[in-house]
Amino acid sequence: CGEEPGVISQSHMNIRRTGGMPEAGPVHARRSQSGGAPTVPDAFVVEAALHLLAEHLEQGLAVTDRSGRPYFLNRAAQSLIDRGLLRLEHGGLRGAGPEDSATLRRVIDRCAAGQRGAAVRLDGPDGTLLVAACAIPGACRPIAEGAVLLRLIDPAAPRLPDPGVLQDQFGFTPAEAALAIDILAGNDLAASATRRQITRNTARVHLRHLFEKTGTRRQAELMRLLLLCPQPIAGV
Repeated sequence: CGEEPGVISQSHMNIRRTGGMPEAGPVHARRSQSGGAPTVPDAFVVEAALHLLAEHLEQGLAVTDRSGRPYFLNRAAQSLIDRGLLRLEHGGLRGAGPEDSATLRRVIDRCAAGQRGAAVRLDGPDGTLLVAACAIPGACRPIAEGAVLLRLIDPAAPRLPDPGVLQDQFGFTPAEAALAIDILAGNDLAASATRRQITRNTARVHLRHLFEKTGTRRQAELMRLLLLCPQPIAGV
């Protein structure tokens, strides 16, 4: 692409109009719902939407070359570096310590060599980081061959749903949504009742309403459903 990867470069993710169609990947024509002529999506709109999603995703995303030098780090990935769960050393992405760095390097090497994706756990002094990696096909220009996509998750900092979103999606009352968030945060019913200054019986009534409104029967099933609910992108 004519540009050497920098320490943190988002140049490949920027939205630019160059007078022609971008070469990041194929754009397939689709027939309109009315059955008319095929329509071609505006590739720049698609690119802008994907960039927005990548930047605001709660998971860390990093695109590196085969040596671990990042082409792109989203906000969550940069936050992991700021908090010491990852490091940038000599322009390359490294683990918090030598052992983690060696593990991360092996994963990147494996994917850059065209082998199947890999997943590892890095246990640093400041916390645990879950990493999943896969190769990016060389045809996905302008990313160079051997590039690797990393998904980075800090299990100690899960992102809980917004109570207002749960109210919109399931029709929860504010009190029910608050209880749902407490449960997702790991609180039992008694702790949530104390926290919300309500009786345990009232908390049980709220929980029954959560089951009824979501069509679930068990608390584990309820939690799984609520954690899967899509959240609007914040900060736009």
